[in-house]
Amino acid sequence: MFQKPDEEVVLFSPMQGQITLNGKPVADARVERFLKWKDEIGEKDSVSTDQNGHFNIPIKKDTVKLSTISKFVIAQEIRVYIDKEEYLIWTMGTGNKIRYGELGGKPKNLRCELNDAMTRVEVDDGLLGTSCKWDSIEKQ
Repeated sequence: MFQKPDEEVVLFSPMQGQITLNGKPVADARVERFLKWKDEIGEKDSVSTDQNGHFNIPIKKDTVKLSTISKFVIAQEIRVYIDKEEYLIWTMGTGNKIRYGELGGKPKNLRCELNDAMTRVEVDDGLLGTSCKWDSIEKQ
């Protein structure tokens, strides 16, 4: 009675960008994605930057069954690890379930300077803090 049909949701849109430290590309850094949405434990995966500091995080989808009285909410974080140093570059809570819904489109020329302070970015359906910047948003 209160169940909706199964729904495929985007937990995290694909993200490509460059990691820098003091303006220089960071090679072989671990870029870790953490998602929490269905339990308190959450899930992690990671990619590494290439020799020019570029990274490519793939899309993450799942199928969910929501009730008519519940709201889908996901917590996203991205941390970068270089040796024993840890940098939080993305923290977001969102209820958006579509590809590139986090920002309302695909960010162009995404770059993340590890020494930049986190700033709040206004988004339609959520709250984003990030040290990353982009030139524009390409509507999908």
